[in-house]
Amino acid sequence: MTGLNVSTLVPVVVIVSFGWAMALAYVAMPRKKDLLWCALAMALHGVAYVCFAFTGKAPLFVPVVLGNAALLACLVLIVEIFLDLRAVQAWRWWWAPLMALPVVYAFFPSPADVAFRVILGCLVYGGLCVALVWLLCRPHPVLPGRGRRITLTGVLLVLSIFLLRLLAALTDHPPALSWNASNVVQSLTLLAALLGMSLLVLGVVLMSEERLAQALSLSRNNYRLLVENASEGIVVVQGGRMKFANPMLLSLLGFAEEDVLGQNLLQFVHEDDRAKVAEAYQLRVQGLAQGLKYPLRVLTHDRGTRWFEISGTHFVWEGHPATLNFLTDIQDRVEMENQIRSLAYHDSLTQLPNRVLMCDRLKQALANHKRVPRYGALMFLDLDNFKPVNDAHGHVAGDLVLIEVAQRLMRCVRETDTVARFGGDEFVVMLADLHEDRLTSLAQARGLADKVLHTLSEPYHLLLPQHDGSVRTVTHRCGASIGLVLFHSETGREERLLQQADSAMYRAKEAGRQTIVLAEQQFGEAACA
Repeated sequence: MTGLNVSTLVPVVVIVSFGWAMALAYVAMPRKKDLLWCALAMALHGVAYVCFAFTGKAPLFVPVVLGNAALLACLVLIVEIFLDLRAVQAWRWWWAPLMALPVVYAFFPSPADVAFRVILGCLVYGGLCVALVWLLCRPHPVLPGRGRRITLTGVLLVLSIFLLRLLAALTDHPPALSWNASNVVQSLTLLAALLGMSLLVLGVVLMSEERLAQALSLSRNNYRLLVENASEGIVVVQGGRMKFANPMLLSLLGFAEEDVLGQNLLQFVHEDDRAKVAEAYQLRVQGLAQGLKYPLRVLTHDRGTRWFEISGTHFVWEGHPATLNFLTDIQDRVEMENQIRSLAYHDSLTQLPNRVLMCDRLKQALANHKRVPRYGALMFLDLDNFKPVNDAHGHVAGDLVLIEVAQRLMRCVRETDTVARFGGDEFVVMLADLHEDRLTSLAQARGLADKVLHTLSEPYHLLLPQHDGSVRTVTHRCGASIGLVLFHSETGREERLLQQADSAMYRAKEAGRQTIVLAEQQFGEAACA
C-alpha cells in the first residue's frame, strides 16, 4: 500500500466523483430525475473529500464540519433515490435529525476527539448503509435485475469503510484515522470509497434503466390489451399494405389474420371509394391529415358491403412511416340517417317523394331548362271515387288502393320523371325534358296523361286480412281528375306551377271527372280531353 498513499488517492476519489456527477447530470437531462439526484450525491461526495484533504491545512472544524455535512447529505440523497425507485412512501423529513451530526463535530474539533468523531460518524453513516442494504434486499417486482445486485455490492463496500474505521477507533488506533497519515486504514478507506461509490452509481443507472424497461414493457402490454380489446377496428397500413390488424377489425371484416396481413388495403374497399381512400392515405402518411375522418364502404367476407368511418394518424411502424387507422362500423347509423332522410322527403305509405322533394326536383328542372331549352310538364292528380272504398272497407283498403296507384304511376313514367304523393289521394307527376317545341311537348304530356287515366281506371283487386286470419278479396274501381301545366325556364317558380296544376285539376273535377284539363293561365283557355 506504499504507492497508494492519501495524497494520491484523495485526488483520484475527487476526480472520479465529479466525473460521475457530470456524466450523470448529462444523461439525466431532461427527464431522469433519479439520475439527476444521483449526480448531486456524487458531487457532494467529491466536495466531502475536497474538504477532508484540507485537514491540518485549515482550522480543524472547517474541513471536519463541512466534509461530514457533504458526506451525510450524499448518503441521505442516495437513500432518498432508493426510496423513490422502490416507490416507498416515507416521511420525507426523516433525515433532518441526522444533520445535527456536523454541528456536534463543531464542538469536538481537537485532534484528541478524533476517535469520538469517528465512532459517532460510523454509527450514523453505517446506519444509513444498513438501511440501504435492507431496501435492496427486499424483493421488488420492478427492480429484480442486475442493477440491484451491483448496487448492493457497492453499498456493502461503503459499509465496510465505516466498519473498518469503527474498528480502528474502538481498538485505540487514532493515528490510523488521521487524514494526514498514509497507512493501510486510510488507503483501504479511500479504495473502498472509490470502488463502492462507483459500483453504487453504476447500479443506480442500471436500476433506472431496468425500471424504465419494466415500465415500457408494462405500457406495451397495456397497449396490446387495449388494442386487442378495443371496440373499434385498428389497422396499421404501411406502403398501402396492412401490417397489423386487431381482433375487432378481423371480426368486422370476417377474415382470418393471414387473409388480411400483407394485403393491399384498397382490395377491401368499395371501388367507388378507393380513390378517396388512396388520397387520404398519402396525406395521412405525410402527417398532413390530422383529424381527418370520413365514411367509406368496406367489402366484408360474410356481411356484404358495409359503411365504416375511418380516422387515424401518422405513425412509425418498425422504423418506417405508416398510418395508424381506426375503423368504426356505422352501417346502422347510415341506415338510420337514410331512414330519417326518407321520412323527411318521402311519403311513408307509398315511399314516393313528398311535396318537399317534388319542389326541390322541380326547382332543379327549371334550372336545367335554362341551359337546355326544353319544356316540362306537371300533372296534378286527384283520385275519383276514392272515399267510398274507405267508407265501405276501412282505411286498410284505402291504403292498399293508394299503394297500388303509386305503383301504376311509376310504371307509366320514365326513370327521369318524378311521381310524388302530396297527401290524401293527391298525386303529382313531373315530366322532365319533353321537347324543345311547345306543341310537341304538349302532345307528349297529354299522351302520358291519357295513359295514366286508362291505367288508373282499371279495377283494383284488394286482399283484405280478416280477424280469423283469412283474406277477403275486394274489387274497387276509381279514376282520376288531372290538371296539366307545361313549364319552361321562364314560366315561373315551382309553387306557382303547382298552383296552376292544382287549379286545373279542380276544373277537371267540375267538368265531370276522369278528365284532363290544361291550365288556362298558360294557354289562354282551358282544354278538356
